[in-house]
Amino acid sequence: MMEKLHQRVNMTHLFKFMKKMASLLQPSIAAQKTDYNVNNRLEEIVVFLMLLVIFLNPFPHTTFLDQLFFYAAILPMIAIARNKFDGFYYNTPLLYALVLFLFWAAISVIFALDKQDSARDLYSHLIRYLIFYLVVINLFGTKKRLLLLAGCVVLSEFIFAVGALVFYYGIMGHDFATRFLIGLKAVAPDAVPFGFTLGIFLAVWLIQICRNKFQRSFLAVAIMVLVISTIATQSRGAILTLCIAFPVQLWDHKKILSFLMITIILIIALSPMQNRIQAKLFEDDARKGLILYSIEIIKDYPILGTGFSIDTFRNPEFIDKETYSSQIPEKYRKNRFDRPHNMFLSMATRTGLVGMLLYAGLFAVCIFMCCRLILYEKNLFIQSLSRCCLALLTMFLANGVLQVMTTHFIDMVQFIIFSLLTVIWKIRKDRPESEI
Repeated sequence: MMEKLHQRVNMTHLFKFMKKMASLLQPSIAAQKTDYNVNNRLEEIVVFLMLLVIFLNPFPHTTFLDQLFFYAAILPMIAIARNKFDGFYYNTPLLYALVLFLFWAAISVIFALDKQDSARDLYSHLIRYLIFYLVVINLFGTKKRLLLLAGCVVLSEFIFAVGALVFYYGIMGHDFATRFLIGLKAVAPDAVPFGFTLGIFLAVWLIQICRNKFQRSFLAVAIMVLVISTIATQSRGAILTLCIAFPVQLWDHKKILSFLMITIILIIALSPMQNRIQAKLFEDDARKGLILYSIEIIKDYPILGTGFSIDTFRNPEFIDKETYSSQIPEKYRKNRFDRPHNMFLSMATRTGLVGMLLYAGLFAVCIFMCCRLILYEKNLFIQSLSRCCLALLTMFLANGVLQVMTTHFIDMVQFIIFSLLTVIWKIRKDRPESEI
């Protein structure tokens, strides 16, 4: 009898203990829900601010707002990363390649000719965009947000193109034979097509997966405006880009590809662009001179380069123009040697041949990721965006070997492409096909 009573008392104490533990756990669960809601709110704020940063990219004289929105997004992002550190995404081949390139670039700063400027450019042209990349791949990792990002880019480039066309040819009264945006200090006619073509290929991708008639109509208009704007810049690199990258993206859509290529040819034939192609296609002593001049500098700094600084190349305090120009053929010596018109030559002069190979490795990794997704994934959404990313990489490389690549505008375009590819890689890896 006493034994049964003792057992009953023990059971009573056990139930009381369990009830007490449950009461202690309830606030913890509520706190978890609160943290989850706070994280969601913070994510929405950061996503909105990052979309504003992306939207402002094509527009000149917006540096203050761009910096304001970017750094305003970093503080809540730190809180998000702290709250869900285990869920922070970093397991991507491209990020490892980027960190390796960053490591070498940092070493080049230590031995740079202009250490202060190299350190400043390392942050502003690489580290800052690596932070942007990490934020985007962690907060835009859903189909909905990915579409939002792509739509933001297209809308931004479309608004800029329309406004620039009206301002340049309408308000300023330039003749249509004049190169689009030439003479404006705030924008460079050879850099602007990077944004236009980014918008074009993303719009082509969106129109493939979009079913809303109004949205498809807007995207079709945006494509035509951006194509016309690209050709109006009379940039031969941009025209080459369209001719090479469109087949990459639309190989499975022969009718659309044929229509776009015919449209491009007709626009070129009816525009002053044909004269620029015919007159100077194989006559560009300025580019040849820059290539030879850059090679001479690389010979003196083959391993670490002159430093990550963009301006060291043309700074007489560190680079003697007369010394290097005397080593190239005489007919090229009269040209200006400001910056290499080639992304790989530019990187080789700044970070050496090792840095150039590591930089080229970034694109090799991206192409590998694209090809893997295109060949082995059956989901149409993933396949179409992977093909779009491959077209964007083709665009960037084809244009990059012919242009100056040392602007924040082009840096942003580059890391938007990297981010899009990484996000689609993450979506496919983390989610079953049925949820995509």
